[in-house]
Amino acid sequence: MKKWLFRIGIGILIVLLGIVGFVLYGELDEVIVTEYTKNQNLKTVKKNWKGTPVDEKGRFVNDEFPFLSSKIELLKWQLSTNKFAGEKKNDSERLEVLDPTDFLNSSEDGILWLGHASIYIRLDSQTILIDPVFGEPSFIKRFVPVANPLEKIKSVDYVLVTHDHRDHTDETTLREVSKKFPNAKFLGGLRMEELFDDWTTQSNEVKNAGWYQQFDLAKDLKITFVPVRHWSQRGLFDMNHRLWGGFVIESGDTTIYHGGDSGYGSHYKELNETFGEIDYFIVGIGAYEPRWFMKPNHNNPSDVIKAFTDAKAKTLIPMHYGTFDLSDEPPSQPLRLLKEEAEKAGITENLKVLKINENLEIGK
Repeated sequence: MKKWLFRIGIGILIVLLGIVGFVLYGELDEVIVTEYTKNQNLKTVKKNWKGTPVDEKGRFVNDEFPFLSSKIELLKWQLSTNKFAGEKKNDSERLEVLDPTDFLNSSEDGILWLGHASIYIRLDSQTILIDPVFGEPSFIKRFVPVANPLEKIKSVDYVLVTHDHRDHTDETTLREVSKKFPNAKFLGGLRMEELFDDWTTQSNEVKNAGWYQQFDLAKDLKITFVPVRHWSQRGLFDMNHRLWGGFVIESGDTTIYHGGDSGYGSHYKELNETFGEIDYFIVGIGAYEPRWFMKPNHNNPSDVIKAFTDAKAKTLIPMHYGTFDLSDEPPSQPLRLLKEEAEKAGITENLKVLKINENLEIGK
């Protein structure tokens, strides 16, 4: 009996030492850019762009702010006291959820917010679904229940996924979408095809792009993958293995930007320099507290106003708030602060706040 206890104790000790070694090794890690990469089959739209930076370990790197997630800082956050704990507990305000049936049954051009970062766009008879996460995704707590809209969606021509984090890339949802729409094209950053190929049908076309690369689409529609300040990871050993980003969608006289997840940076100013005026600027406004931990990867409302101003965009549509419990701030705080910041900046008329499942008619 004593021998078995001794062996169990040694086994536990080895596991603990392995975990400690893994964490410490990660903290000593550093980023050294050694090359730039792109999809050689796609057009690059930014002049003199060398390609997406890659480090010596084959990981993608933010062009302006190199970033590696710290497990020690993550643990520090989880063990620290939330200064908003009382306010968050007592915050009973929740987003209103509408019925999207009328819009989904129509043929009108519009932008439909499905909650969090999930957006459905109908533009010049083309239908685009961005970061769909329906039902109850794994490891994520909802603030507000939202019925799965997939049975009401009649058409999906393109599925756009910004990055591999689970609140943006949900395996169950993507499998359901590909099964219902076997001809939909799945578009994402470099190496995202590793996930798409496993989750889609044989008839779903899968395409990947580097930053500032335009997908080769058959119809009069331009979709370009653009940089944001973020990172990627789904497992223990794949940090920054798949490329993250946002999308610029152009058709006719309309330009739409979906910013995925991002901290503040010069990439917003570069949007205007590369694409001109953005008609609809869809960006995340939540998951920003504690600031010392979230700042590199998530804008706060003040950052969002700066980003919108830098991009010289027309209409600001907030997302990524009030749907999932991902951070320390109370669920109603992001929108409240955004409205205050918009008023200070004199752009209240440019702000269009949507309820979940509410649509904004394009061109109106």
